[in-house]
Amino acid sequence: MRIAVCDDSFMDRELIINLLQHYFSEKSIRYELVEYDNGINLVCDIEEGDWFDVIFLDIYMHNLLGIDVARKLRANHFTGEIIFLTASSDFAVDSYDVAAAGYLLKPHSPEKLYQAMDRITQHLDVNTYQIQQRSKVIRVPYNEILYVESSNSKCVLHRKGGCTYVIYKRLAKIEEELADGHGRFLRCHQSYLVNMDYIQQVDKQFLLTTGDHVLIRQRDLKAIRQAYLDYMSSKEAEPPAPPAPCASGRGAEQTIGRA
Repeated sequence: MRIAVCDDSFMDRELIINLLQHYFSEKSIRYELVEYDNGINLVCDIEEGDWFDVIFLDIYMHNLLGIDVARKLRANHFTGEIIFLTASSDFAVDSYDVAAAGYLLKPHSPEKLYQAMDRITQHLDVNTYQIQQRSKVIRVPYNEILYVESSNSKCVLHRKGGCTYVIYKRLAKIEEELADGHGRFLRCHQSYLVNMDYIQQVDKQFLLTTGDHVLIRQRDLKAIRQAYLDYMSSKEAEPPAPPAPCASGRGAEQTIGRA
């Protein structure tokens, strides 16, 4: 998840950030936090294509009130969640006009903040990789990513089912962003990052279950093969998942964590 915290008070920003860090650590959710000390810079970044799942927004800030920042964000087609931070309930009614997900009064209560985040994460798939495509964000589940290949100044992400997405980032940056607790993504070549869950055969190249071939760095062939074998061994050593409950007409309860 990408979270922006916009507050002109350094101490208030630090408090929210510390609470969020504790929350995400407890939930085992990958996250990125970005600070803003004014709403103007936040709006500019959104206009230039930046994206956040959630924005914590102080209402009483210099130059531009938080409620006005929120209106500008919605006018720029921002569809993420907005949670207001304030010492007054004066703008509580106005918050409905911008579809705010929460209105937290200062001094901040950890319980109230965690409740707000629980509401958001319940309907937001946090185990996905976000790709900016023009004016929208596409979420690709980690377990649907086959491999990523770099080509000059861009990368191409290959998804299960045949879809591909162009990403204007370096492969090393994508490798860092895809790092998760399972270690499923292997940098097997200068130009390739592969999801080892889809590897069917190992030779001088990886053959995927989809029929795709992924190059292996030949000078490190032995080490890369071993890394794959170690990953498969670790998967086999994992305890089996508990049996699914009998159908009762209700959806199964899910625990949010790492993919």
